[in-house]
Amino acid sequence: MSKNIKEAAQIALFQGVDTLFGICEVPVKATADTVLVQVALATICGSDLHTVSGRRSAEVPCVLGHEVVGTVAASTRLRSAEGKLLRAGDRIIWSLTTSCSACHYCLNKNLPQKCETMFKYGHAQCADENTLSGGFASHIQLKAGTTIYHIPDAIKDEEAVPINCALATVINGLETIGTYPGETAIIHGAGMLGIYAVCFLQEQGYDIVAIVDKNANRLQIAEQFGATHTFNTSSTSAEDISEKLKELTRGRGVDLAVEVSGAPSALPDLIEWLGIGGRCLTLGYVYPLENIPFNVHQLVTKCINLRGIHNYHPSVLKSALSFIERSRKQYPFAGLIGEIYPLSDIDDAFAHAFRQDAIRIAVDPLKD
Repeated sequence: MSKNIKEAAQIALFQGVDTLFGICEVPVKATADTVLVQVALATICGSDLHTVSGRRSAEVPCVLGHEVVGTVAASTRLRSAEGKLLRAGDRIIWSLTTSCSACHYCLNKNLPQKCETMFKYGHAQCADENTLSGGFASHIQLKAGTTIYHIPDAIKDEEAVPINCALATVINGLETIGTYPGETAIIHGAGMLGIYAVCFLQEQGYDIVAIVDKNANRLQIAEQFGATHTFNTSSTSAEDISEKLKELTRGRGVDLAVEVSGAPSALPDLIEWLGIGGRCLTLGYVYPLENIPFNVHQLVTKCINLRGIHNYHPSVLKSALSFIERSRKQYPFAGLIGEIYPLSDIDDAFAHAFRQDAIRIAVDPLKD
């Protein structure tokens, strides 16, 4: 272990709904089959908010936080996905989940993110070898089966930190359902995934990239990232949006619909707004929800392809890094991160995130 590594790490324990986080110290130990990382920055994802609010269950106590970047704290014999040794001080990013490369889902379904032995960072009960498994801590310990990439020097931590959840999920979903230059798209939800979807589709050559949300500030941000049309659902009805989209598409309806809001109304509306032969990608329903009724007659008669994607194939993380590296001068990715709080103020950080006046709120364990 490097001499500059402390013998104890600080962690912020989530202990249940309506309960304050507990800041405590736990032992730090570098091992041969793990990668000990000093956390540089972690952001509060929408699924973290679902957990803290009780919309999504979690085994407590646990260390939340899965959108994370950091530096290798102790040199290892392990290598990144590109074969480079992982040495102390290296800036890295890693896959949201582990995979074994040998089970049914890894080998036969090409879904390593649903591996039979999958471990998901920021979602596990804090115990034994899973103590340092979330990003709201000074250190995180990466397990075998984690896909790790070095972060290019040109990319700032603020630009990189949401990549291993939001951007990788969006790219995986869009690559799975297919994107084609000259098409039209509608995105439901202008949070981090929606913003990423806007600029990614712009780079794929889409003529129209429309987006809907109830938050006017987020819609303005979406315009900065290439949204051609915005619709505020607080003041515009689904019927009016449908008519406008038909005007924009010569009466046909849009080619691609992307659900990233988790709103019960999203799927029914998107099915309505799609044209014949349209494709609907849903990524946002990541918490238990009652059954959502929608027009299955339209699903059939419009020949719509409906596809859900959860997590992402670890290899997509490289594509996400490359996307940020080549387009970071065109889009203000770092500006998507709002206020950065010290770990000791994590309760305030979550209270701020719940106000939704910023796309992401961050935690810096090294900040005083």
